[in-house]
This record gives sequence, structure tokens and C-alpha cells, in this order.
Amino acid sequence: MPKIVDPEERRRAIVEAVFVVVARDGLARASLRSIAAEARLAIGSVRHYCGSQQEIRELAVEALSTGFEDRFRAHLADLPAVQAGALPRRALAQRALEELLPLDERRRSEMAVSLEFTVAARTDPSVGPQVARLRRGMVMVIARILAGLEQAQALRDGVQVEVEIDRLAALLDGLALRGLDPEELSPQRARDVLVRHLDDILEPTSP
Repeated sequence: MPKIVDPEERRRAIVEAVFVVVARDGLARASLRSIAAEARLAIGSVRHYCGSQQEIRELAVEALSTGFEDRFRAHLADLPAVQAGALPRRALAQRALEELLPLDERRRSEMAVSLEFTVAARTDPSVGPQVARLRRGMVMVIARILAGLEQAQALRDGVQVEVEIDRLAALLDGLALRGLDPEELSPQRARDVLVRHLDDILEPTSP
């Protein structure tokens, strides 16, 4: 019997292959051939999903966004535990923000892909929309976390949320860039810096 192909399963495999190739080889070197080899599929099977550089970029952004969004939603699922007092709000905020740091191999790959898009956008205006989409997602997450802390009256007096969104985004950007090389900035050191920043903006008695 001929093998039955699940289109969604194949698409997921190709999306993941695009992500791996861009993280490993760079956006400019992500070719149909290298993606097909990574996915262990014939080029013809891959071409249907990413036959152009634009489609390759869109799939890379999709993989990047989906991976982060799935993990962030998992943290949101812990909100009832926070409201019940079983989980400190600060701990949940820290864990969610750590998703934006390269603390393990997967997140380092995500940061590498994000950096590839940022660099490419300098010379290729067509990449700009993808970069803007990634930036909006990051800022939205930070804003949502800070809004929750403000609503819970967990922020120190004088902390301006709109300013703090930009401060925290800049801090995370810098840590992510340096953390791409764990020998330059270890995951524990990056985590320590984030914790220190949270100490500066949260009330000492904040749960």
C-alpha cells in the first residue's frame, strides 16, 4: 500500500527543518536543498511549502513564534496557582521572561534565528515586516507581564510601566545577544542579572 502522508505532520516537519537550517547556517544560506536534507524529504515535497526565500523566512518566523508562544501559554496556565497563593507572582514573571533568554540549546537557536532576521533587515527591506512581527511579540509579552505586576501592586513606587517596558526589552536584548555564546555569558549569569533587575522594580515584600 502507498504510504499515507499527513499534510499537517509534513508541514510541521518542514517548518522545524527551516528553523534548524536558519539557526545553523544563517538566513542567507537557507536553501531548498538544505531544508529538504534536514527534513529528509525530496526537494519536490518541500518546494510546495517554501519554494521562495520569502516563504522560507515566513516559515522560520512561524517556528520561532510558535515555539515561544506555546511555552508562554504554559506559563499563563499557572495563573490560577498564583491567584490561589500556591505560586509566587514574581516566580511566574521571572520564568516567563526567561523564555526570552538563551538559557538552553533551543532558546539559543531561537535567539540566533531572531538575530539573523535583524541583521538581514539592515540591507533587505523585505525582511522588515518579519523583524517587526518578532519585536511586537516580545514587547507584548513584556507589557503583559508588567501590567499584571502593576495590577497586583507588586511594582515599587515610581516605576513607570511604559518606560520599564523599554528598559526590560533593552536588558533582555543585551543578555540574549551576549548569551548566544555561553562562554561569554553563562545561562546562570544571565538569570542572575534578570533577578537583580526584578529586585530593583518589585516591592521587597512582593510574593
